[in-house]
Amino acid sequence: MSTGWIKLHRQLLEWEWYDDTNTKCLFLHCLLRANHSDTEWRGHNIKRGQFLTSVDTLTRETGLSVSQIRTSLKKLISTNEIASKSQARSTVITVLGYDSHQDNDKPVDKLMTMKSQADDNEIATDKNVIIKECKNDKKITRRFTPPTDIETVAYFVEKGSTNIEAEKFWLFYDSKNWFVGKTKMKKWQSAASGWITRNKTDVKNKDILQISAEANWEEGINEIF
Repeated sequence: MSTGWIKLHRQLLEWEWYDDTNTKCLFLHCLLRANHSDTEWRGHNIKRGQFLTSVDTLTRETGLSVSQIRTSLKKLISTNEIASKSQARSTVITVLGYDSHQDNDKPVDKLMTMKSQADDNEIATDKNVIIKECKNDKKITRRFTPPTDIETVAYFVEKGSTNIEAEKFWLFYDSKNWFVGKTKMKKWQSAASGWITRNKTDVKNKDILQISAEANWEEGINEIF
């Protein structure tokens, strides 16, 4: 059974992957799964800040798909948040700079110290922290959240498009970290509607060109005979 807790600094709000829901979810999961101290597991020496896992295990534990796990792992590795080392039947994930995220203080001892030293100033500070957290929560709700592939397909089908176009749309903008030009996307549904409209226009233009070509061909045949 997992015990204890982890620390999260508020600077996480300014992290480059914070508005990437899948990547943020996976990184927080890595922090929670990483060992707080060196240990051994089935012959493997797992150090502090590491844990033994696999893509299938991460998929089961986080609810993300295999492709979402692989994409998020690549992003976290590219910015040196984690390191990954494959072994025979598993993978060792290392949270780089784990000591900067967590320290060796024992939670029980620290809580006892806090209780014994609590005073009116600390209570006032706690109230201020709660107020700031509430304000941050309101800001977070206005942040752009990329759609899942399932949400994208459902929207495209509802608008009369296809699964293939939905997949093209999702892969295109996911590769750009959901930027439109140099601006972060604000509403993915609007971008999807534009994509669907442009696709229908392209298909219609192709049909017109094909009809025109067939008409010219038939006219040429008639002139010959």
